[in-house]
Amino acid sequence: MIFLKNKWILIFLILLVAFVLRLYKLDEIPPGVNRDEASIGYTAYSILKTGKDEYGKAYPLSFQSFGDWKLPLYIYLTIPFIQLFGLTEFAVRLPSVIAGAMTVLVVYFLLKELFKETKNYSFGIGHSTFSIPLVASLLLAISPWHIHFSRVASEANLATLIFSIAVLLLLKSRLKPKLYIVSFTLFALTYYTYHGNHIFTTLFILGLLVYKWKQLIKERYAVIGLGIFVILSTIILRQTLLSSDTTKFSGIGIFGDPTVVHTSIELPRLEHLNDNSAGVTRLLHNRIIFAIEKISQNYLQAFSPDFLFLRGGTNHAHNIPNFGNMYLVEAPFLLLGLVYLLSKYNNSNSRLLLWWLFISPVAASITKDAPHSARTFMITPVLTIIVAFGIYYFFLLAKKFQKNHVSHNIILLSIMFFYSINFTIYLDRYYVHFPVIDAEYWGVGYKDLAAFLSDNQHKDSQVIMEEPQQSPYIFLLFYLRYDPALYQMQARRYPPTSDAFLHVVSFGRFEFRTIDWSVDPGISNTILITRPDQFPNITEIQSKRSNISYRNRILFTLYNN
Repeated sequence: MIFLKNKWILIFLILLVAFVLRLYKLDEIPPGVNRDEASIGYTAYSILKTGKDEYGKAYPLSFQSFGDWKLPLYIYLTIPFIQLFGLTEFAVRLPSVIAGAMTVLVVYFLLKELFKETKNYSFGIGHSTFSIPLVASLLLAISPWHIHFSRVASEANLATLIFSIAVLLLLKSRLKPKLYIVSFTLFALTYYTYHGNHIFTTLFILGLLVYKWKQLIKERYAVIGLGIFVILSTIILRQTLLSSDTTKFSGIGIFGDPTVVHTSIELPRLEHLNDNSAGVTRLLHNRIIFAIEKISQNYLQAFSPDFLFLRGGTNHAHNIPNFGNMYLVEAPFLLLGLVYLLSKYNNSNSRLLLWWLFISPVAASITKDAPHSARTFMITPVLTIIVAFGIYYFFLLAKKFQKNHVSHNIILLSIMFFYSINFTIYLDRYYVHFPVIDAEYWGVGYKDLAAFLSDNQHKDSQVIMEEPQQSPYIFLLFYLRYDPALYQMQARRYPPTSDAFLHVVSFGRFEFRTIDWSVDPGISNTILITRPDQFPNITEIQSKRSNISYRNRILFTLYNN
């Protein structure tokens, strides 16, 4: 087919596939917003309506949110979409959809630039020719990891786009030095987008300076760009290092779980009590040794088959059940591609890709819940690039043993066949089963609950809801489109937790606390809301219960007197 020989038509088709996979049923899958999406959306809505966040702070650079201090760029980019489409799942997720699809396009141009001096990075089979940039873009377009994060309001996804463009412009700066200014400005903007980039981008820039210092220091625009990078980075880091990063890391760091010190350090020390070796005991069992061991394990797990190809991470907001971040068929090509790039280590651009690869898991490695799909997400473009090189290298090896086109076509059809099987299974798991199996971990139950509470019969009822630590308030604010100005005046909060997180006590007619089932059912005109497994086994209470369910899965149990 002649039109398939036109690279621009192929790029358009790949981009179309990327958009379709990311836009299809965007307001239904995932089933409702997760907690961070609800916070991002309502904060953007609050800024749009009042110019202030939920705490009444005008146009901040760092948003306190639940006490985890969200960065500003995704929130501010969401405002025009909410203006156009209202406070909906579609509006909050659309910036991520666009960012994800645009990353697919950027990867094509990035690879063209990385290896533009080498003309043979394409392989022919029969009468068709496939270039590595096209293959890499297609693989990213259909990547399970990338599709999912492009369908949620993901700051990591937006940061990946910005970073990829920054690298592309950095490479182009060799011929157009003024682009250094834009490139380093974009690198700085990743600090305003996702917390993980405070580590990843810093490491990347340090590596860049080590390899390119003599070249950069001689170029006036590069020096200006670095100056802008330092200024912009300092502005946001002054906010985050003094508040958000400190709070966030205290909760998610490897010592964030208070039982870690006891189980991993203190208990092992007790086992040495009878051997009179207190000095050796402290030398072997201390925070430094534990940190080195744990961080090393976490880092290696990011490259494990279980995380990449079998089950992914454990966070339900970042992974679908029992499906890896990559397709199983890509495993041998990832290994081949890595071998190929390592063999080309003398090439500076190969070193750049390898540095990008090896620093990507660092941010997740220092946290307690590694491997983590969001904090490692920056690795997704380079993984698909390596897989594309692996496919290319596989055909190079095959050429040494088979000279005829028939054998090459069989190889190509086999690869396409196994990709098709993997892709079809993923489509079924993601678009059919995932919204049902994982409904309880998303906001669809709160969406139905908000509709129930907005009904004329219940709109004046007082509401008591359990589990304030799960931040149910933000889902109700989002789905009720609650007046931000009113909320800013009404909100009452619990004292900060030990790791500085904040939970809401009440606003308006809503109260969030443990339900006293011996007293609260007697309060008139009150709706009590809890999880199904928390509802007491008392006949007179059960007789007045009702359920919020989604596709036959009970998500909330309500008592309405």
